[in-house]
Amino acid sequence: MHQNAHYNALPMSAPPLGDFLARLPHRPPMRLVEEIVELIPGSLARARRLARSTDWYFDGHFPGQPVVPAIVLVELLAQTGGLAAANADGDDRLQALRVAALSDFKFPAPAGPGEMLEASARVVGRFGRLTKVEGTVTADGRTVATGAVMLAEVPADRQ
Repeated sequence: MHQNAHYNALPMSAPPLGDFLARLPHRPPMRLVEEIVELIPGSLARARRLARSTDWYFDGHFPGQPVVPAIVLVELLAQTGGLAAANADGDDRLQALRVAALSDFKFPAPAGPGEMLEASARVVGRFGRLTKVEGTVTADGRTVATGAVMLAEVPADRQ
């Protein structure tokens, strides 16, 4: 897996990138992030996933012309946004983040099997328990999704 220069800028006490990936509340097959490419906790993240022809989301979408569903692109960006929103100190807030709202999503091109999906997310605002993240998803370098996700920290008794 590719390590990035920004990781070296993290505090010496920061957990390895794989630890951040393990802190996502998702598990396969819903954990869409396969690799963290870049991470500045609390600020930005870049993550990848190879869209394989055997991925569950291609089943029936669409036979003969498989396309990554738009909601999968949104979820990949939301998971990457959760990584961007996380703190470097190893707290478990990442486990408590849920999608609260979506805005301004556009899907200018389709993504298909065999393409490398890369999501880039940056934190643009925090409002109490809410974190707004904006970003893009590319497929082999082509923009396939742009938009914003509002993540809400869910209290422990509601998880």
